[in-house]
Amino acid sequence: MAKGVYNCIGIHQAFKLHGFQSSGFESFRRTLVVFIMATVSVLTSLAQTPLNETDVYNRLMERQHMAGYTEGTPWTNDIPYSRDDPYYNHVEFDGWPSGCYGGVGCFGFMMDMMEYASNYEYPIRLIYGTYDNLPEIRVGDGIRLNNNGHSVVVLEVHPDGHTVTVAEGNFNNSVHWGRIIDLADPNNGFYYLATFWPEQEPAVAVTITIGESGYATFYYPNSSYAIPNGVEAKAVENISGKTVNLIPLAGIIPAGYAVILEGEPGEYTFEPTSEEGIFVENMLRGTEETAMITPESQNCKYYKLTTKNGKVGFYYGASGGGVFKNDAHKAYLPVPVSQSNGINCFFFDAATSIDDMLTTDENADRVIYNLSGQRVSDSYKGVVIINGKKVLRK
Repeated sequence: MAKGVYNCIGIHQAFKLHGFQSSGFESFRRTLVVFIMATVSVLTSLAQTPLNETDVYNRLMERQHMAGYTEGTPWTNDIPYSRDDPYYNHVEFDGWPSGCYGGVGCFGFMMDMMEYASNYEYPIRLIYGTYDNLPEIRVGDGIRLNNNGHSVVVLEVHPDGHTVTVAEGNFNNSVHWGRIIDLADPNNGFYYLATFWPEQEPAVAVTITIGESGYATFYYPNSSYAIPNGVEAKAVENISGKTVNLIPLAGIIPAGYAVILEGEPGEYTFEPTSEEGIFVENMLRGTEETAMITPESQNCKYYKLTTKNGKVGFYYGASGGGVFKNDAHKAYLPVPVSQSNGINCFFFDAATSIDDMLTTDENADRVIYNLSGQRVSDSYKGVVIINGKKVLRK
């Protein structure tokens, strides 16, 4: 039941408990008062701060510099999760109403950080299981590890989707920021996911327009998508000088994987799929909504795909390569300062364009591997490795 509905019922019951059961005009007047108060309550509940990962990340990082949360600050099982309201939470927690659930130590730190990150406005729910059967991990999520022995909060999700950078309390009896954990490693004892992110709607087909440049970008975090005919989806494998080296994906864009699309100008429909796809090395990132991009943990310059002077490539998205507001479901390119070296634009490796990809069967009698390193037959379609080279077979 929505929070606003709870509020309406609560107000109505309060009037009943105080004996407001009169009739006629007095009853009408009091009913009107109840209606006005309930309306205000509903409007307040509907005015929640919209959630996006950039704002959540920024709120988490604010805590890093606050007294009581800085690196090395003592944090033990004797410390309640909230210094202002000891032991009690401020939002609904796994079905418990606000004010009815407490915690200390690492668990209390997790609760404290998650409530602050969500602006004290979103209920927290727990999802039990192993990493493999859980939904996507997101910034601000709480993770219970060590077979129900330790709690952490996610600051950053790495491109593989299961390696995360975390903050935690009671790590050697203190606050610690920046530990990197592979959640898929069974030795870490993944126990449950705590999240304030609303449950996702089922994935739907999306239509993407490729403009006259022949390129576009794509980023959808909640589902994998099948690549339609006539389109190549490519990751940025690495950068050499001023050249962005691209690597094509084979059939599926994994969930949360930012890519460049290449094809003839037109509209293309991408259908959601339950297949996960194959992850390859990728420097691209993306945003689900139009928002300022989240700075990388390393010092980077930031680029977006655009066309200037008739040449498509990755150009500074803001002056000097600073962070910029990225469009919803689009990719951007962070490049470490050590590689960008004052370069304000990068262009594609011409050898990876569709027209120049090897599509003949001249190497059909050679040993062929897919991108997972498995040997495949000469009838295999998609990107394969022949004689150490990546080849597109159609």
